Amino acid sequence: MNKKRIKYFFLASVLIQMFVITSLATGSPLLTMSVVEGGSLPWGNLMTALMFILFPLNFLIIRSTRKVHPIPLKVFRICVLISLVLGVLWIPMTYALSGNWSATFHGEDTKSKIWWAYTYATPILPFAGYFLMRILSIFFKP
Repeated sequence: MNKKRIKYFFLASVLIQMFVITSLATGSPLLTMSVVEGGSLPWGNLMTALMFILFPLNFLIIRSTRKVHPIPLKVFRICVLISLVLGVLWIPMTYALSGNWSATFHGEDTKSKIWWAYTYATPILPFAGYFLMRILSIFFKP
């Protein structure tokens, strides 16, 4: 993609993420509405999954502007790639762990704790990869 398209993608991605975060923070009624009439997948889960996919992609776009040694860069890219895969698989994993599309768990069981860890790890991994890259850049100069 050329630089202009990348900028437009980045801007659109940030705007979508701001909309999703605002909806989640305000408890918008849209979050509990079904994507398909009579279905059980709420818009909130679909929007969150979209955000989990766009978030690591933005890290890759931002990161592409600096020169870094290949080893720290590889650590960063692996963390972001894992986050991207976790984001893509977030809805199927939610269904696999909860048994329903709305991520409703009954009681505090192990599956619920695994789901929470999975959900938190997805957006945290790009940050962790970035900080690891910065720390490793102290030892590996370009």
